[in-house]
Amino acid sequence: MRAPVLRLPLLLACLAALADPARADPPPPATIVVDAASGRVLAQERAGQPRHPASLTKLMTVYLAFKDIAAGRAARADTIRVSERAATQPGSTLGLKAGTAIGLEQALRAVVVRSANDAAVAVAEHLAGSEDAFAGRMTAEAARLGMTATRFANASGLTAPGHLSTARDMAVLALALKRDFPAAWPLFATREVAWGKARLPTVNGFLAAYPGAEGLKTGFTCHAGYNLAAAASRGQRRAVAVVMGSASKESRLALAARLLDRAFAATSSEGLMLAELGPQDGPVPDLAAAVCSGAVPGETAATPRVPPGWALELAFGRDRAQVARDLAAARRKLGSRLGGTPVVLLRPFDGGLRYRGLVAGLAQDKAVPLCLGLRAEGGEERCLVLPPAAVEAAVNDERRYRMIAARE
Repeated sequence: MRAPVLRLPLLLACLAALADPARADPPPPATIVVDAASGRVLAQERAGQPRHPASLTKLMTVYLAFKDIAAGRAARADTIRVSERAATQPGSTLGLKAGTAIGLEQALRAVVVRSANDAAVAVAEHLAGSEDAFAGRMTAEAARLGMTATRFANASGLTAPGHLSTARDMAVLALALKRDFPAAWPLFATREVAWGKARLPTVNGFLAAYPGAEGLKTGFTCHAGYNLAAAASRGQRRAVAVVMGSASKESRLALAARLLDRAFAATSSEGLMLAELGPQDGPVPDLAAAVCSGAVPGETAATPRVPPGWALELAFGRDRAQVARDLAAARRKLGSRLGGTPVVLLRPFDGGLRYRGLVAGLAQDKAVPLCLGLRAEGGEERCLVLPPAAVEAAVNDERRYRMIAARE
């Protein structure tokens, strides 16, 4: 896998869907639900069919990290130095910069909670010296666990030649995580991760949507479609469901919920054991035309354009419409003194979302005196001066959030 090489094929596949609408019908997803205590398969369709795992890959990344920590080869307190390769990963990221450092514990939380590709590669390089070497370890570990149809080429799940798994194999991995590292299991139910001064919410909507949800992991790439490994409990019963290749976030969540409901309603103990379910031959379904038709993956057209320069933050709150009104009122109060361009940006905050009302595109010699003047007047509760780097960071916060929310 080398993601930059794959960007052109991804784009061509998406553009081809526009020219040939008949290709936009997605193939049916692969699914499985398993009783977590017995390992018995309660329902499955195409569970042995090869699929692109997308970010479900990160479950193995985390499994190997837990294994190294348990064996004393690594420690949660380890400091990871971020490489250029890790920092330039596409897709869902934490925004790590080359040369900076992150703790292994925090990196693992970012991998699970935010599905951060940069953090996943940083973890891989820290544990194995290179991502390629780590991918070799991932594949070997998959074989040891009985994931008979799984091969890994990277630590993040970006589409790559030969990087494949099955719904059955991902169920094996989910059960292995629960069995082998019970003390670490609560990580998969974590709702947010602290990064800098922000608290970034999970990208896993299953946690809030399904009663008794215990977590695991979402995944998305254009080729894979929408994937989900979901664990839940009801009373003394526990089950794991896997959906691979759904056409939307909503459909994968609804399908996983139906599978889990079926598991908890089951009264029969008949059916194959998970270990008895084998792989299937056949081509790997490609959902790019169906789920990425007409758009380049990762496009964030909904993020507003923000002119360069300094900015003033004049409003902040939970309700976007109210923030827009407060921003307009603040601009009217300043009148012709202000100028600039009004912009409302969203910001992940304390496990939820807030909105910030900015006036952007200002010169420093205007922004700073205006804010100081407002504060001196004592009638304005909100006035923060944002230099260009802070404005860029605010835009990137929204861009990353929209990209992740729209995909993972």
